[in-house]
Amino acid sequence: MIVLIAASAVFLVADQAAIAAPTNAYKDCLKQSGVKAKSEKVKGDAFEAYVRGLCAAQITELRNALIGFEVKNGTQRAEAAKDADMTVDDYLGSAVDNYQFLAGVDEENAKAEADAKARAAAAATPAAPASPASAPKPPK
Repeated sequence: MIVLIAASAVFLVADQAAIAAPTNAYKDCLKQSGVKAKSEKVKGDAFEAYVRGLCAAQITELRNALIGFEVKNGTQRAEAAKDADMTVDDYLGSAVDNYQFLAGVDEENAKAEADAKARAAAAATPAAPASPASAPKPPK
């Protein structure tokens, strides 16, 4: 009995390791894509397509691993494919939301910085000298 439980545990760990590597590769690609997109100033709306292009190989690898795992465990291929797509999209959706949030914060910070610089420049500009008509008259 104990041998059967130990063998099952080893089998499950090996199966999950087959999913862990593609999952970690996809997560790493998402992180690297976010850094690269930020340096290339990719707009938040274009980030999802940007990542799908950069991480296509990792998406396919993870999707295939997930489908294989579920089919091996008795799930029909069509259902396993839908589940795999949802998993891939969940990871991607989180990365897109995070990138769009950070891009929005960066944009707001840039606007605030530009406003502060404009106000500082306006304050540093000397005021025009008073005209003689508007100058106060000395007391008699």
